[in-house]
Amino acid sequence: MKEVELGTEDENYEVIPLSPIRRLEERIKKLEKEREGFAYQGFMREILDLIQSNQKLVDEIVKANDQLRDELAKIPGKIDELLQAWREFIDVLKEASGTETNVSSLNEKFDELIEQNKEMIEAIKSIKRTHIDTNLPMRYPKIRIKRT
Repeated sequence: MKEVELGTEDENYEVIPLSPIRRLEERIKKLEKEREGFAYQGFMREILDLIQSNQKLVDEIVKANDQLRDELAKIPGKIDELLQAWREFIDVLKEASGTETNVSSLNEKFDELIEQNKEMIEAIKSIKRTHIDTNLPMRYPKIRIKRT
């Protein structure tokens, strides 16, 4: 082997085999050719397909989000309707519970009405007795029924 003198002492050099570097150069040239050719176009088509499918997914998510917002916007109105129904129900319950306390007063009023009815029956009976005692004939209006 021969010794070769290289430049100045400030510069560092390494001796490496050229075959791996040559292989890398060939690969780079091959990739550059493929980029211009069919493989590059196929790769770009795949990327464009992925972008389109991603855009479709984004569009579907946006639509679903809008629908969800619409449904969520309806919830406060539904809650108000529900609260109103509950208020009405509670009012009905309050009225029903209030009548339970008035049951005793209703019983008293019914007793008074029964007593008044008894008095009226006695009065009617006494009127009949006086009528019978006076021997006045009782006349009832004649009712005619037409048959067709």
